[in-house]
Order: sequence, then C-alpha cells, then structure tokens
Amino acid sequence: MSDYQFEKILGIQTTADEPAAIHLADNHSYEPTAYNVLELLANEIEVTDEDSFVDFGSGKGRVAIYANYRWGIPVTGIEYDELCVEVANMNRHLYCKKYGEKEITFHHQLAQNYRIQKKDSIFFFFNPFSPAVFEKVLANINKSYERYPRNMKIIVYFPMFEYVDLLDWSSFQFVKELLMPPQMIMSPNDRLLIYERNSF
Repeated sequence: MSDYQFEKILGIQTTADEPAAIHLADNHSYEPTAYNVLELLANEIEVTDEDSFVDFGSGKGRVAIYANYRWGIPVTGIEYDELCVEVANMNRHLYCKKYGEKEITFHHQLAQNYRIQKKDSIFFFFNPFSPAVFEKVLANINKSYERYPRNMKIIVYFPMFEYVDLLDWSSFQFVKELLMPPQMIMSPNDRLLIYERNSF
C-alpha cells in the first residue's frame, strides 16, 4: 500500500512539502517515515495494552497517529518545530474526527527537556537530532526506568553509528534488526533496530 493510500485511510496529510520553519544545529529537518517501514515494524514487535508510545522528532504526526491506529495505545509526539506541531495537531483533529477521540498528544519542546512519564514504554527515533541530544534523551529514559521499572523498547530507524554506539553501552539490550525487503532498500543503512530493557 502506498503512502498516499495510508494517508487516505488515516485522513491525514504528513508529506514533507515545505522547508522547516526553524533550524537548530542539534535538530534535523523533518522527513516522514514511510508507511511500509511502519508496517514492517508493526508486524514484528509485541505491543500490549499497558504500553505507551513516544515519537521523538514527531514532525507532522505520522508515526504517532499510525501507532495509535495500529495498536490503539496512548501516543505522544515530541517536536521542536512549532509549525510541524501545529500541523500534527490538525492531523490529530482530522484523525479523531474520522475514528473518534484518541489519546494522542503533541508537545512543542526540545526532546531533552521532555519529562519521561511513568507510563511511557516504547520510544521511536528516526535520526531526529544529534548524538549529543540522543545521549541526553537516553539518560532521561534510563532515569525513568530506575524510578519506575517496567518493560521498555527503543526503536531506531536508519540509525547513525553514534546512536548504535550509545545504545550498545547502555542498559538496553539489542534484540532484533529488521531489514527492508530488497525492493524497498534505498541505502545499506535502511533498517530498524530494536532494543529492550525489561523489569524482570
């Protein structure tokens, strides 16, 4: 199914058709994750009703809204670009108008300033910011785990080497690599990596 067809199903519009309103050295420009990548992920990971999904660098809301549509769990998007957050909230409105009110929240703030909630358990990253910021966010996630032990997943798409290195030295354990089908591969790094930290 094409991205256009998925957008029609969800009732949203999240393509990258204009430049970012602002640019910060540590934050990367908006680029939506392809729906076929999200479908591959959704078919490979286990999600429970107790999970809550956080998309760091949520842009116009595609990943967050898809996660809610696919799993029916609460989702949170964290985005530094105010214009993208406005578009994401409009997409949330359109999606909820079609499917009913949902637990979807978008925050306009820097990722390292987001306070990890005790219910947050699945964290998604598509190279949204520099390794220095990722390191701070990873530290926040680990601090939250120490306060409220629970099963957690970190998912990185198209991961930079520095992200992988930081995760390899973290308390999270690598569990799975998902490769795109040959016809979908655009780069040797076109892959999803899944890490877990469990409370038992």
